[in-house]
Amino acid sequence: MDMVNVYLYTTIKGPRKRAGAFTYILEMETAKGPATLSKTEYRKEATENQAELQALIAALKRLKKPCALSIYTDSEYLAGALERGWIAEWKAKDWKNAKRQPIAHMSEWQETAELLNAHRFQCLVGSRHSYYTWMQQEAKKKLEENKDV
Repeated sequence: MDMVNVYLYTTIKGPRKRAGAFTYILEMETAKGPATLSKTEYRKEATENQAELQALIAALKRLKKPCALSIYTDSEYLAGALERGWIAEWKAKDWKNAKRQPIAHMSEWQETAELLNAHRFQCLVGSRHSYYTWMQQEAKKKLEENKDV
């Protein structure tokens, strides 16, 4: 099983919906050294949690076979939901939270669950990695490109 690092970054911070960008990088070690795929996308309106989920979904869609994933994120919510098995609990409860209300960003969580199904994964929160500054710059560039949209 290939080992893949998934790095996520978003300019959107906090629970309020706002415009922003996210960047993801997929990194896999090859015989010639690390190989990477990346993409930066703009969102006209999203929360921090939603943007992190959308970045993860976009990254996972690029994978062609089951992998062992290390997911690097600043989102304790995303990491907690993945590591603590909340997805399985929500699915078992028809995608409802403990208050029996539909979970926020249900469609994104459902897609994440489907996409992660074939993979093993672990989450690393708040890890500053060698791509962090580059990801910040790419996301800021995408914001500038879309500031008049």
